[in-house]
Amino acid sequence: MSSTLGDDVPPTRVYALWKQDGHYYAGTVHSLVSTSPARYLIQFDDGTEDVIDLSRLRLCQLTIGDNVLLVADGQRAKVVDNAHLDTERIVTVEIDNGDELDRMEVEVQYIRIASRTLISAWRDRTLTTGDIVPIVRPKQAKVTPSLSKSTIASAGSVKGSRRLLAKTGLVVTLSPGNHNWSKDKDRLMSSIKSTGGTVIDDWLDIFSMEGTHSQGNKRWVIRQDDIQWRERDDVERVFLLSDDSNQKPKFLIALALGIPCLSIEWLQQTVGARAEQDWSKFLLPAGFSDPLNARVSQMVDLDWGNSTEHLTDILSNTVASKLFTDKSILCIAPDFLPAPMKTSRRNGDSDKAKESTRMVPRIILCMGAARVEAIPDLKYASTELSKFDYVVVKECADVDRVSAHANCVHFGWVKDCLIAGRLLPLPEY
Repeated sequence: MSSTLGDDVPPTRVYALWKQDGHYYAGTVHSLVSTSPARYLIQFDDGTEDVIDLSRLRLCQLTIGDNVLLVADGQRAKVVDNAHLDTERIVTVEIDNGDELDRMEVEVQYIRIASRTLISAWRDRTLTTGDIVPIVRPKQAKVTPSLSKSTIASAGSVKGSRRLLAKTGLVVTLSPGNHNWSKDKDRLMSSIKSTGGTVIDDWLDIFSMEGTHSQGNKRWVIRQDDIQWRERDDVERVFLLSDDSNQKPKFLIALALGIPCLSIEWLQQTVGARAEQDWSKFLLPAGFSDPLNARVSQMVDLDWGNSTEHLTDILSNTVASKLFTDKSILCIAPDFLPAPMKTSRRNGDSDKAKESTRMVPRIILCMGAARVEAIPDLKYASTELSKFDYVVVKECADVDRVSAHANCVHFGWVKDCLIAGRLLPLPEY
């Protein structure tokens, strides 16, 4: 039997998942569709509707400080006033465009929430079946064909003088085969700065991965929790830019963390069009996999960058392959041992080459390892080799020194696994 609620019992307002683009939009609970699992017909504010699981609903209560996205152009904003939310369905948001802060009133219809933001920051707005008051309770809910959310992207255009890549950090690395490396890099740096972007020289400038030295600096240990976002106001999302896929540490760390690696053409076309281009169309290959005999695509979240939690909570990125999750890894090679912080940053070519090799334990950490230990020689190991899940050496020829350990591999195998996005069979040495 259907029943219509009285005017004195307002139906529940929610933010509900729109599966086609993975974002949450404002709407009203129309009716209960099924009880096991609990699913409701949601009438979105833009006129579309869909049946949504209870677990994908949140109370439509925008609070001060919430990070949101504007439907019109995807700008990131922060809620600063919600006094008119219940009466007029309007909130005031603040947009940091890189040069100044803009404030504007926006209807909730034109605000969407990134899934990652909702998972991290909306735990206090989950709902139970007892919390929900639908408009009606029909015998059978009928879902009408719905338009793509992209059709409303032009509605209520947002004015703003923001610079194209404001709050965007870009790490630049060029392939070894680039013979105009210096000129090309200077040109890229200039383009990044002219569009309001921020040049990130090194991943360690935004992610702390310090580790701890012991045994007279002959042993270095780092744990998963040691990867921490360095708080800063000028970056809310980050990409890696390169002319081609490569096996330099910057590129490998991006692959390991699930940070999109883009062709420099993305920046060039963004500058040329004076409008940010869809970065997903400019994804570079993860690299060429010799074991698979194929160029392999990256494993990235296509909504990357729409939530600050992608960076602030980088370890919770469930899309990255994290091949060494919960593993304990020992790295054995004099070149693998990170230098103490006071001596680690130098500018000579030989120093840069050494520093590149010293990033190996951090690359492995970013691949999900729970604990990574680096030593120059076996005698400095904290425990017997059999206690480690993998022992990593520099070259194939080095395996003979620790051949008694079944899971001894060279770093080339680690890179092959990272590029392939899977643990490959152990090599036969």
